[in-house]
Amino acid sequence: MSAEVVVFGRVPEAGRVKTRLAAAIGAAAAAEVYKALLEHALAEALASGYPVTLALAEPGGPAAAWAPPPGVAVELQAGDDLGERMAAAFAARFAAGVEAVVLVGSDAPGLDAALMRRAAVACARVPVVLAPALDGGYALVAQRAPGAALFDGVPWSSPDTLAATRAALQQLGIAHEELEAVRDIDTAADLLSALADPGLDGELRCRLAAAAGIR
Repeated sequence: MSAEVVVFGRVPEAGRVKTRLAAAIGAAAAAEVYKALLEHALAEALASGYPVTLALAEPGGPAAAWAPPPGVAVELQAGDDLGERMAAAFAARFAAGVEAVVLVGSDAPGLDAALMRRAAVACARVPVVLAPALDGGYALVAQRAPGAALFDGVPWSSPDTLAATRAALQQLGIAHEELEAVRDIDTAADLLSALADPGLDGELRCRLAAAAGIR
């Protein structure tokens, strides 16, 4: 089964990313934290062995100097809310003949290459795969062609996002599997919890701690 990984993210510019985290550690530090998370997500996506696209929520600002690693295609997300943007990303790839699409966020360090591969493989068994996030959302959603309208009416950035998606899948009669839950980093408390996790990648731990000024 052919597969592709799509990473939803933003250009890591101060003042335009991780605003809740920035309220605690400053905009510049929050941007460095996000840069480390984004680059880790892209490296893991590349390590999955599948083609990788970074889908940006908006273009970089005029002073943006960041670029993704070689081998990563870049596009802009299309649509108004997050549900429309995810649906459009899936639809474009299914129209191009991709059989399974793994869409991931860019701020969950537990989303590694092995988890992305497991999601793609699971799409041969079920139409939809989710990796829950500890805040009530999810950090990964994978679908096999032709996809389903599972994002309609789902509240985004809410503790009810995962529950609403499960309910939508049940109403549509679509089977799904769930991988283990992961933590995404939106606040200072999230960052401290991630740094205390013994399973956190060592290189990423060092980058996050340095970016946040934690010794």
